[in-house]
Amino acid sequence: MSDYVFLGPSLDAAEAADLLPGALVRPPIQHGDLLRLDPAPGDRVFIVDGLFMLRAPVRHREILHYLDRGVMVAGSSSMGALRAAELWPYGMRGAGTVFELYRDGVVTDDDEVAVVHAPAEEDHRSMSEPLVNLRVALDRAARAGVLTAAEAALLLETGRDLPFRARGRRALRRAATARLGDDSFERFAAWDLAHPTDVKAEDARLLLRLAAAEDAGLRPHDAADTPIENVNTYITEAWAARAQGRTAGGVLVSDAVTVATIMVLHPEFPARHADRVLAALVDAPESADPRRVRQQAVELARERGLLPIGDPAAIYDSPMLTGSDRSRSPADAALRVLIRMFGPIDCGTLALRSLPAALRTPAVLAAARSFAGSAMQLNDRLPHPDPHRPHLRMTYRDDVVDRLLARLWDCPPGELPAAVRDHGFQHLDRLRALVEPLTAGLKVCGPPVFPGFAPVRAPHAGLVAA
Repeated sequence: MSDYVFLGPSLDAAEAADLLPGALVRPPIQHGDLLRLDPAPGDRVFIVDGLFMLRAPVRHREILHYLDRGVMVAGSSSMGALRAAELWPYGMRGAGTVFELYRDGVVTDDDEVAVVHAPAEEDHRSMSEPLVNLRVALDRAARAGVLTAAEAALLLETGRDLPFRARGRRALRRAATARLGDDSFERFAAWDLAHPTDVKAEDARLLLRLAAAEDAGLRPHDAADTPIENVNTYITEAWAARAQGRTAGGVLVSDAVTVATIMVLHPEFPARHADRVLAALVDAPESADPRRVRQQAVELARERGLLPIGDPAAIYDSPMLTGSDRSRSPADAALRVLIRMFGPIDCGTLALRSLPAALRTPAVLAAARSFAGSAMQLNDRLPHPDPHRPHLRMTYRDDVVDRLLARLWDCPPGELPAAVRDHGFQHLDRLRALVEPLTAGLKVCGPPVFPGFAPVRAPHAGLVAA
C-alpha cells in the first residue's frame, strides 16, 4: 500500500512527511495528476491543495474513477475539502472544519479557500490569506467575547468584498477602518495576535494524523456509499491517454501523443483506418475481409442515396471530395466520402483504442514513442514565442507545418483538409497543434521507420476496382 499526499501552501511538506511517515508528498494537484499517478486498489490518496484558474483543477470524474477501483481518496483544508464535500456521498472521505463548512452548506463559495502562493521553488509559500481562515478566527473571537456576532459578521463581509488575491490582515484593516469606523478590527487583531488561526493547516494536520493512526473512517468506497455508475467512459480514457505514457528521449511521451504520431506518420494508417471505418459502418468486425466490407459499404452508399444508381457520377459533387478524387470510380469516391464523413476522431479523445488493432502492437507503439520523445526533446531546445509560457505552441508557423504535412502525405497543399480526414482527424488547426512539437524532429531526421512495415497500398490509392 502506498500513501500519496498532494500538498502546497496549506502545510509544509516536511511536516506532512513527519505526520505520515512513508508518504509520497506531491505538489498541489491539478487535472491529470491523479491519472498520471495511477494509484492501485488499496493505495491511499490525500488531497489538501490543488491548482485552479491557470491550470485545470482535478476533475470529479478522475476521483470517482479511482474510488470505483478501490483506491481510498480523502481531502481536507482547500481543494481537498471542496472535492470531499462534493463527493462524500460516493465515498471520498473528508476531515476538518473546512470540509464540514462546505459539506453542511455554511460556505458555498470556492474562493473562501483560494490563495495566491509562490512557486514550488519557494515551497508554495502563501502570499494572501484565505477567507475561511478569517471566518473561523472571527467565529472564535466572537465565542471568546472579543467581538459581538454582528461585529464578526461585518468584518467577515468586509473581507469577502476584497479580491481573494488581496486578502490579508493589512488590507482588512484598511477596509474595516474605512467601512466600519469603530475599533472592532483592532480588538480582533489584538486577540488574533495572541490566538493565531490557520484552519487550513489545522485540517491538513488532522487528516494526516488520522491517516497515520489508520482511522477506520478513512476507508475506500463501500456498500454504504452511493453506487458509482458510468464513470469509466471515453472521456476518462482520453484523459488517461493524455496523462499517462512512458519516458522516451528523456521526456514523458503520453499515450495520446504516441497515437497521434502513428496516425500522422505510419504509412499504413490511412488504409487500415479506412478498412476499420467501413467495417464499423456495415457492422462488421475489424478482422473481416476488407474486400467484402467494401462491397457492403458500396451497397450501403447506394441504399442511402449517396451513390444514385441512375446517376452515380453525382457523387463527384460532394464537398468531401477533391479534384484528385475525380479520377476515382464513383464507387471508390463514395467510399472515400463515407470515410471522411464518419472516420475523423476528435483530437481531444485520442486513446490507444483510436488505432486499428494491426497498428496497436508494442513494437509500433515503441517506435512512435521513441521518435516523439526525441522530437519533443529537440523542439524544447528551440526558442519559444513566450519564454514564460513554454507550453504554448507556434514555434513554427502554420504554413510551415502545412507544407510539412503535404510533403509527408504526398498531397497537393489545397487538398490538405481532405488528407487530414483520411488520417483520422477532424480539423487541420487541431492537427497543427499536435504535429508542431514533432516538426523539428521531422525536419531534421525525417519520419521514423516503423518495424514490420509492409505497404498495403498507397495512402490515397483506390479502395475498390473501377
